[in-house]
Amino acid sequence: EAGVGEPVETTRWAERGVGQVRLLVHKGNSGGEGDPAPHPRMVMRVEHVGRLILNEALPPSTAPAVRASDTSIRMVVSAADGPQSFLLRVKTTAEAEQLLARINGIIPKASKQR
Repeated sequence: EAGVGEPVETTRWAERGVGQVRLLVHKGNSGGEGDPAPHPRMVMRVEHVGRLILNEALPPSTAPAVRASDTSIRMVVSAADGPQSFLLRVKTTAEAEQLLARINGIIPKASKQR
């Protein structure tokens, strides 16, 4: 039939919880001889409970995070099951600026191939 196509999957934002975001960066030069260093990770656990709500690697293919509003940051991370969107909200504009700078500062730069 004309006009009938594949169903479109819609997604909604789901609040996962409140907690502290940790940006983890491997300190060594590499994972071993010839092995690349592990990618930096962004980890977040629910405050007072400890349940893991965010644990994503930030490979060089990760797009830079952007400001969604004065107090929120939006980013897309390539996960094993496809791209995942995250919206991180903070209390103040200054905290948003600081978090944005730190996230974008730890995303590795893609090495140029010759």
